[in-house]
Amino acid sequence: MTSILLVEDEPFVAELVEEALSEAGLEVKVARDDRAAFAALEGEARSFAALVTDVNLGPGANGFEVARRARELNADIKVVYITGHAAHLARQGVADALMFPKPFDALELADRVRGLCDS
Repeated sequence: MTSILLVEDEPFVAELVEEALSEAGLEVKVARDDRAAFAALEGEARSFAALVTDVNLGPGANGFEVARRARELNADIKVVYITGHAAHLARQGVADALMFPKPFDALELADRVRGLCDS
């Protein structure tokens, strides 16, 4: 089964996205902050096909920094950002990443992630 790391600090959004990704047939590990994301990546980076991360994770590292670390550990990991500030932030992310502006349709997000993982 394809494994995804979801990094989202808002519990409602994390639950909504986790459910949609699971329904799309993906195995989802959820990290609620930057520390949990880095710990998951340090231990399992090679097992994740994709990283779905909010850009603003509260205090600490942001989603761009999480994605950069993910790519250092697994150059092939697909990255999808979710954010309320997509327009002016797009250039700060890693190359070849998708940017999903909030609000978004969780099922559409799951379909796009599934497609990335299948490509």
